[in-house]
Amino acid sequence: MTVAETGKSELVPKNDIIFKNLFSKIGNEDMLKELLEEIIKIKIKEIEVQKEVELSKMKKEEKYGKLDLRVIINKNAIVIIEMQMENNCDMEKRAMYYASKIVGSSLCIGETYDKIKDIYVISILNYEMTRLNKYCSDTVTVENEYRNYEMIKGIKYYFIELPKFKKQIQVLETKLEQWLAFIDYENKEMVKVAIEKNELVKKAQKDYEYLTGDAATRRLQELREKAILDENSAYATGKKRGIKEGEVRGEARGEARGKRQEKIKIAIEMMKNNIKKEVIEKCTGLDKEELNKLFLQKV
Repeated sequence: MTVAETGKSELVPKNDIIFKNLFSKIGNEDMLKELLEEIIKIKIKEIEVQKEVELSKMKKEEKYGKLDLRVIINKNAIVIIEMQMENNCDMEKRAMYYASKIVGSSLCIGETYDKIKDIYVISILNYEMTRLNKYCSDTVTVENEYRNYEMIKGIKYYFIELPKFKKQIQVLETKLEQWLAFIDYENKEMVKVAIEKNELVKKAQKDYEYLTGDAATRRLQELREKAILDENSAYATGKKRGIKEGEVRGEARGEARGKRQEKIKIAIEMMKNNIKKEVIEKCTGLDKEELNKLFLQKV
């Protein structure tokens, strides 16, 4: 049963509230730095969370759309990190939207295009999205015929599919694997190994334990769960109403079409009896243009 069906989601690290608060917290830059270096394969000297998530300032109206992490690395690149629990079949479009929005807002009036920062969009998914076997997809834009030639180098997308990771990885050999085991948090033995192998994962575990016991965190999660339930309820109600209204409109259209066909039959019969157009128009309610067409067809 999914979050959308129940409105409930466990407060584990892959829950976006926990994930974004854990990695955006001041003092946890080392954790975020290691995770990003493992994903985008770039040495990070400087890192800055652009918008730190503050639970106390969140409103219930904000639902769950303003918790994405935006990070500036080495002063010349922006990383967007999105945690997606449910498959809404729009992740590719969402990733493209995030990137284009950042590109559009990163250039000030009067600046040249070379001032645009590189963009990295990282989507960590709690479902399978691609037909590829690999659990971490690193995408680039290439020329159609010469696939080894990268055309646009300013934007890169990374899709990490947690279900594939769980199927494929049994031994945590890399730091990325250790972090993903912790983020997923379903295999407790793997989590234990990750904590033992990686001091930063151990640090993350301590912060995670604090966050899951924090009243403000749980309150925000309750608000978000309510928002999801309300949204699902409104959708279901709207769908039923739409079906009912559609049936009514369909019946009305069908009835009107039937009446019109009957009028046409009557008009044709009157034509066969050489009754004047003016009389037929008055009796059937059909306009002159329709009657002229019928007369031509009769001829």
